[in-house]
Amino acid sequence: MDNIILKQRALRFFFAAEIIVFTAFYIFGENGIQQMIQLQNQKQEVEVRIKEVTCEVAELDKQIVDWHASSFYKEKVAREQLQMAREGDEVYYIS
Repeated sequence: MDNIILKQRALRFFFAAEIIVFTAFYIFGENGIQQMIQLQNQKQEVEVRIKEVTCEVAELDKQIVDWHASSFYKEKVAREQLQMAREGDEVYYIS
């Protein structure tokens, strides 16, 4: 009778140990819950960055269209970004 009780206790112990190990791998393992949460956070960060880059591309596309459509825009870019002046313009430098 004692032998049967010892076997039952041993089986219960191993079953409990198996549950603990399984739970640890389920939560902390390579493909566990924590890893999934980290991947979801990274995905959200990447989606935000994609939206930012998409807005930048749209702005650059608008600048290209403006460049081809308007000589005023070309002159504006030349004056502001390239620091160019027309012939006869007086240039003042403020330090």
